Amino acid sequence: MLAALALAGAGCSTPGSGIQAGEHVTVYVSMPLRGSGAVEGRDVVRGAKLALADAHGKVGQLGVRAVYLDDTAGRGARARWSQAVAAANARRASEDSTAIAYVGDFDSGATRASLPITNQARMLQVSPASAAIDLVQPFLGAGDQLAEDVQPTGERTFGRVIPSDQVQAEAAAAWAKRLGARSVAALSDGSLFGDTMVTAFRQAEGGLPRTEPRRADLLYYGGTAAEVPASVKRDASPCSRQTLIASDAMFGAPLFRSIPAGVFNCPLIPAGEAAPRGVLVTSAAQDPAQLPAAGQKFVRAFGGRYGRDPGRYAAYGYEAMAVVLDSIRRAGDGGDARDSVVNAFFDTRDRNSVLGTYSIDDVGNTTLNALAGYRITGGRPVFANPLRVP
Repeated sequence: MLAALALAGAGCSTPGSGIQAGEHVTVYVSMPLRGSGAVEGRDVVRGAKLALADAHGKVGQLGVRAVYLDDTAGRGARARWSQAVAAANARRASEDSTAIAYVGDFDSGATRASLPITNQARMLQVSPASAAIDLVQPFLGAGDQLAEDVQPTGERTFGRVIPSDQVQAEAAAAWAKRLGARSVAALSDGSLFGDTMVTAFRQAEGGLPRTEPRRADLLYYGGTAAEVPASVKRDASPCSRQTLIASDAMFGAPLFRSIPAGVFNCPLIPAGEAAPRGVLVTSAAQDPAQLPAAGQKFVRAFGGRYGRDPGRYAAYGYEAMAVVLDSIRRAGDGGDARDSVVNAFFDTRDRNSVLGTYSIDDVGNTTLNALAGYRITGGRPVFANPLRVP
């Protein structure tokens, strides 16, 4: 049952514990609810609401309520996540004496603004989507070093249920090998994100010959849609002879809208030469179609409650709330104490969830290694196959 996954053993409060009848705690959820990120943000909120409903709004005798906040600024289509608003949301949560945890934010940039505040309040923060490496480590390969810019107390209070950017880049390298690429090149847009993704891809691509971008059989692009290099723009055209793999930062990129459905019409490629290999995109979030059995129950429950299929991040919103509730439960008598809930979260081991079975490692990353691969067809991403990091 989904309720069991949302809160295994929720009714096992110890009589005579420190939890008083009628007591409640609050979980704050901060997501983009307007603008370009609203579809994903609202899906996360719907998933979180479903998890709380499955737990009947309580952990044993302890009531649990949720406050849902928008982390965007601006009007209409220009609304987007705001560091100032994310920080204000975190401040509101940290100043609420009943607040026990904070689910958010969606974008890693917003989480960089909220996390220092929740960390100073010693409040558990769980993100369903923020995958940046520098939220848990100061740089790629830093081991268990703490990113003190965002966790200034020197104590870890942040974790995520989404695989990190490093894992997504490693999944792209594994996909490149599976596709039989004969030579590869990797390009960044010069951003910290792009450079990190390219470095992680190159570290994982071992055995694939490297060459310059215009000669590569497969081109990996680790950057965002903001500053796309010319080589990538060329490979995203219908007549490219290369395979292009990009990260989920390119989902919805205007660049891909020119890629038609079906067979490409490429008069510049002489007859008899190999057809274009296509544009592929990795996703840290699994496609709903690939979720395990418990995830498929969630998909059906989501559709029954909201009248439509869930997007990629809905199950991650469900699990972010569910693991918070489970951490409250496992904290026992300390379920209403922030420190105890943080410690319980970092003790998460072999948790069966709608996403699959995972643990939380020492730095706050999920051990889940299931991701998704998409092919751009008709300008839109179409689920191609599951990805898994060895």
